[in-house]
Amino acid sequence: MKKHSFTVRRIATNAVMAAIFVGLTYFSFMIAGVKVTLEELPVVMSAIAFGPVDAAIVGFLGEFIDQMIHYGFTPTTLLWILPAVARGLFIGLCIHALKKRFTTEEIFRGRKTVLVFVICAVSGVLVSVLNTFAFYVDSKLYDYYTYALIFGVFWIRIVIGITLSSVMAAVSIPVTLALKRLKLIK
Repeated sequence: MKKHSFTVRRIATNAVMAAIFVGLTYFSFMIAGVKVTLEELPVVMSAIAFGPVDAAIVGFLGEFIDQMIHYGFTPTTLLWILPAVARGLFIGLCIHALKKRFTTEEIFRGRKTVLVFVICAVSGVLVSVLNTFAFYVDSKLYDYYTYALIFGVFWIRIVIGITLSSVMAAVSIPVTLALKRLKLIK
């Protein structure tokens, strides 16, 4: 059995994906407590292409750097990092389970593609719930947000999370197939 280790190439790929994550944060905007962004795209692509560990690392590094740039280190910084890590782990583990049963082509070209969209949509719900929890804890510690802002837009946050996750899946699938053709992933 081949042992998977962190090669220089793998570490560099994770660093580049984290940098892309940070770059995408500058193209996001907030509407009434709901962040509209595609910053998690590198996390989704890492989860699909390289697995849960790489995706969690990319999510952690990308969100940590974003938090440091925009807010500095606070007692709730790790709560704001958790959704990105959870998305990477969740999608990575689900895709890994699918790859045990099906080939990459079957997953990303056939009817199984719907499963990738469902996995990403569920991750959008998971991330929205974790972000709402982080908002709630922030509101209790710092009195930043009102109850109405946190929970009043919860369902909007869920819908936007599912929609953006579906967009990320739609972008990630052809990129994954291209990486497969170039023999950059298995």
